[in-house]
Amino acid sequence: MDMTTTLPTVETVEDHPFVTDVTAAHTARLSNVERLCKQISNATGAPLALFLVIVVQAIWIVVGQVTHWDPYPFAFLLTCSNVIQLVMIFVIAVAQRQSSEYAELRAETDHDHISRLLYHQQVQEQLLLRLAERTQADVGDLKAAISALLTDV
Repeated sequence: MDMTTTLPTVETVEDHPFVTDVTAAHTARLSNVERLCKQISNATGAPLALFLVIVVQAIWIVVGQVTHWDPYPFAFLLTCSNVIQLVMIFVIAVAQRQSSEYAELRAETDHDHISRLLYHQQVQEQLLLRLAERTQADVGDLKAAISALLTDV
């Protein structure tokens, strides 16, 4: 980076919009089915859901043994569990895809914001060096340090 280049003017500095709300932007893109899948996935991934499944199955096993309604090997319990699992596979797959799209959108937005910050920092470095030169301060070591930072990629 050449330290003698001119500072950006109002016309050359890009417009800096407000920080993007990535969550709101991602949520706005989701269809109703995708929102539903995300809600189901969030609810079934909670510790409370695990606790409820364990309690329901324990009660089912006890009642099935006592009443002989669904005796060991609990064929009806296994059938119900398998059907629920088959449906949940697809629900979770849709929610996972949405999660990865959100992560990608978040990464792109973070990259844009970091690029703007780095550009702002470079402008500030140039401005500070010019101010230091005008006050006739020795800035040779500062220029060398900034050049070293720019070449250490």
